[in-house]
Amino acid sequence: MQQDITFPPHPLAFKYCQGTGVELGRSLHNAFDLDCPNIAPCDGVSFLHPRDLEDYQYYVSEQAKYGHETAQVDAIGDFRHIPVDAESLDYIVSSHVIEHEPNPVAALRESWRVLKDGGVFFCIFPKRDAEKGLDVFRPLATLDGLIQAYEADRTVTSPQVASLPDAGGWRGHYYVYSLQLMMRLVNWVNAQGLAYFRLEMVEETDCKIGNGHTIVLRKMLPHAMPDADYSLMLESCIKNESYQEALLAAKISLSFDFCQHAVLYAAAMLSIIQGDLPEGKEFYRQALIQNPECEAYRREYHKLFGEFYRNPLP
Repeated sequence: MQQDITFPPHPLAFKYCQGTGVELGRSLHNAFDLDCPNIAPCDGVSFLHPRDLEDYQYYVSEQAKYGHETAQVDAIGDFRHIPVDAESLDYIVSSHVIEHEPNPVAALRESWRVLKDGGVFFCIFPKRDAEKGLDVFRPLATLDGLIQAYEADRTVTSPQVASLPDAGGWRGHYYVYSLQLMMRLVNWVNAQGLAYFRLEMVEETDCKIGNGHTIVLRKMLPHAMPDADYSLMLESCIKNESYQEALLAAKISLSFDFCQHAVLYAAAMLSIIQGDLPEGKEFYRQALIQNPECEAYRREYHKLFGEFYRNPLP
């Protein structure tokens, strides 16, 4: 008899994923416990591509190792083909799925298409060492490479995708991501006007299983996401003690340039002022990743959170 392994749901998913949504690639050992349909490339009978049927059998065997049956598939699709109407969803949630998509920019655009204005994209993707035999010694993807995949309109059937080194075959881990790389990709998508997502929160280490990164993005309409310098607005809102507006300004600024340690620090302190200590801690951690030798930051981090900062990047 196989050991029954079940991971708890993600508490932040209950906060952000409300209303009508879908989950991409659900697995019963790692469920979010959200009342929504499950979308996957194959249900054991129907499929997007013939090779997905073989892949499904592998998925069945992997789930059995955790002591679980396969999750019911409610509709056939993937990150490139979400079979719902445009602007019909309040949220999309997925865990350890987007790395199986060879064109993540197209996945972000498809997600933006089906989300309502203000809808949430909640995504966990694996750390490099999530599976020791798979990604741990592979290089991180590059932003240029991910852009090239979009410009070439790569799909799972593209010859260049099939020949990616060490990807693990059909619908394997096509790319290895860091949280910072994924956010730079979101920054690029926003700057190019291919979609418009406002950053809500990140986790360097997800609080579900603990072997992935989390990003939570909110769909915005173009007029609400101008690519501009938000520093004066942020400074003015803080000066006037308009802390909620200041936090929104910080998040929009980070949506176009995530690697701003001062804005990450502002988002951290503003989140804490708003009573959101866990999310404030995550923004503070990112500020320290960008500026790890800032002694003032490190001392304050210890004072606020009761622990010493340790750089999580390898």
